[in-house]
Amino acid sequence: MRIQDYKSINRILSETSAKNKLGEIFVDNLHSPYIQFPEKFVISGTSVTQPEFGDIKDFVHTILKYIPEAIEGTCLLPEPRPKRETGKLFFVRPMLFGSSRFLYVFSVDMLYLGGAKSEEIKKPGSQNMTPSILTDRLYFQTKIIHLHSTKEDGEDIIDFEAKRFQGGVFRVESENDDHKPIRKFSEIFDEIDFSETESTIREELGINAEVWKLGRIYSPIGIDYLSLSLRFLIPSLPKTIQQFKNFYPILTETDAGIPDETLKKYHEYLSLFEVERTQSKSGNILWKVIPKSSDN
Repeated sequence: MRIQDYKSINRILSETSAKNKLGEIFVDNLHSPYIQFPEKFVISGTSVTQPEFGDIKDFVHTILKYIPEAIEGTCLLPEPRPKRETGKLFFVRPMLFGSSRFLYVFSVDMLYLGGAKSEEIKKPGSQNMTPSILTDRLYFQTKIIHLHSTKEDGEDIIDFEAKRFQGGVFRVESENDDHKPIRKFSEIFDEIDFSETESTIREELGINAEVWKLGRIYSPIGIDYLSLSLRFLIPSLPKTIQQFKNFYPILTETDAGIPDETLKKYHEYLSLFEVERTQSKSGNILWKVIPKSSDN
């Protein structure tokens, strides 16, 4: 995107102040979360490799119509981060808690990922173009990472660097070899599958079936941008920050150990989510996420 293009969108985002439309959260069989609405809308076809600005602008207006809370006051990055995530839009907003900076990262997929009936395909895909689809859902991801720095153009954030996860109390022992020392995760980023890393961290944080009913359906923690991230299932910046401020030391206190009070608050948050197994219209496994109300 040209500088003036994403800047024009960011001006719209800075003036956004509206409430999300009522929708239900699901996680599909590929473990991708989405929010589904009672009404349907059209997602226009766009280039698979590099969406046109007009298509991006139209899609941003769709987001603003249905889940404005997710992107209010954010900056749209001029390109996906990471770059290989073609077809996704990334919205970011830095924030400060204590003496540490964090980055709210909300991504939403311009491409339709669910099964579509023939009558829902308004315009078939062709060559490098995606089809135009009548849908009732938006696929999204909400993450917060420990921020090292941002690259800016005036008031607009155009890139960022996460604070690399150093492991700290989150460690893994070498398999069945007393002669090999315990290594921190920062030493084995290129040698271990991230899902195994995340599983070990979940154990360290006491994230079990009692506090997190979704289990492996969707992990509330992850490794993103070579940084430890916390993942959220509500597409709302205000609600996400409201919860995150209660347990942000999880991303900053890995060397000294997570305070018990912080873990308690994090477990209380995780316990707010229930899940029901259901089925998609194409017959695949689907999970409905049911968030319980919180007084926090």
